[in-house]
Amino acid sequence: MADEKENDELYSVTPKDEMDENPLAELPEKIREVLALRNQDRLHELIYSYPSADMAIGINALEEDEIVSVFVICTDNAKLGDIFTYMNLDSKTTVVSALKGKKLSNILNTIPNDDLADFLEDVDKNIRDKVLSHLNGKKRVFILKLARFSDDAIGSVMTTEYLSVRPDTKVSDVFKVIKEKGSQYETVRTVFVTDSDNILLGTESLEDMMFEDENERIDECMVKDYPYILPNADREEAIPICRQYDLAVLPVVTKHGVLVGIITFDDVLDVIEEENTEDVYIQAGVTPNDTPYLETPVFKAARSYVLWLFILLVINSLSGIVINDFENALLTFPLLLSFIPALNDSIGNAGDQTTSMVTRALATGDIKKGDYFRVAMKEFTAGMITALISSAFAFAWVLLEMNTPLLNVTEDMEATLISGFGSLIGGQLVIAGIISISLFFGIAVAKLLGALLPILAKTIHIDPAVMSGPLIASIMDILTLLVYFGIATAVLSGVGLFESTALSCIVSAIL
Repeated sequence: MADEKENDELYSVTPKDEMDENPLAELPEKIREVLALRNQDRLHELIYSYPSADMAIGINALEEDEIVSVFVICTDNAKLGDIFTYMNLDSKTTVVSALKGKKLSNILNTIPNDDLADFLEDVDKNIRDKVLSHLNGKKRVFILKLARFSDDAIGSVMTTEYLSVRPDTKVSDVFKVIKEKGSQYETVRTVFVTDSDNILLGTESLEDMMFEDENERIDECMVKDYPYILPNADREEAIPICRQYDLAVLPVVTKHGVLVGIITFDDVLDVIEEENTEDVYIQAGVTPNDTPYLETPVFKAARSYVLWLFILLVINSLSGIVINDFENALLTFPLLLSFIPALNDSIGNAGDQTTSMVTRALATGDIKKGDYFRVAMKEFTAGMITALISSAFAFAWVLLEMNTPLLNVTEDMEATLISGFGSLIGGQLVIAGIISISLFFGIAVAKLLGALLPILAKTIHIDPAVMSGPLIASIMDILTLLVYFGIATAVLSGVGLFESTALSCIVSAIL
């Protein structure tokens, strides 16, 4: 009796105030205690008392041998398959590596096709071959079909487990099918009506069907005008469609009208999370990876950092080449050097503002192919207005800097201004004008490029996020220096203070 009472305490209900703080904190230890008892009934009781997603979190925290023990002792393969879908990659790999025979086959064959296909994309060939060898023939065919699609295609995230009926099926018979086989499908919220060639004829929601006459044929009440998406379409394209039509289920149909799968709202949420995460990484100059942060090995994290740093180092070295070519101008007029950081940051930020807005609009579907010219014209106009206002402010600000302690203008610099432009105030006005004009051209061009580069990336099927963040900033740094030094050397060579180089002549001629 004492032992039984002690065991019962393992399953006591956690007070609500403690549970709210961290409801899963004690779950791994509870699992360990049950495993130590080797009590199958107790393990089932514990597993059933938690949602599969929560149970997966607890299992992920266990040691490898403990994870395997859970799957060996538990006999509910359907529940284990559901838990498996929520586990992390390492825990899944541990289970597949350790289990074999009928046990592994029974678990794998309960896992939804899309979740199993996602798992196989991330494992090595040995694990992949083992999984495929334990699948039944029909499921293996479906998985191999999904594997043909690229990671970014709708086909890679769709599921083939949907409910379809023939057009002459009565409503009452549809409900019978749902009761008998509904658990085999990803969802029964939407019923798909197909012919003998699996051509999609229409759809009907379970909610609407409940109010139809039971003796009515499904094709008499189905919706014939329905949104759909192609299996080779980019998975991001599903987001605006589901949002616009408020869909819980989106059919995936070939160009010939054949229904090949469905996308459910949870698939779309996963796509949104993955795409947003990927965009954040790319905009920060980090190579995206699918591993959670705390589970990412140090060397893998370092590798994700250095690739972009190498790319940006090469691009930014072009800025050094530009500065080197205009070295004589800087030596003759060192005051020009003081304004480079402000110009670089201002113009780079101007370009980044536009790329961020355009990239986001492309991701949400607010901008479509037919809108590209309108977007370019809109940003060019907005850029001109922004540039005009900013350059006017910059003119006044530079004059303020040169006439206050904010900027240390030496006597030699003042003498150069006087000798070159006749008076100190005249030289200050010219310098302010150079900065102002450079900022005007730089912002105008940055806004235009900020709109065009993401659109160009989208057109050639590259993630538009690549064109934002550090990359656009580096490109704009080079452009800023060319514009700035081109204008400066044109003015300085005009008053005889500087002899133009070949590059300065070309830039000045373009401007």
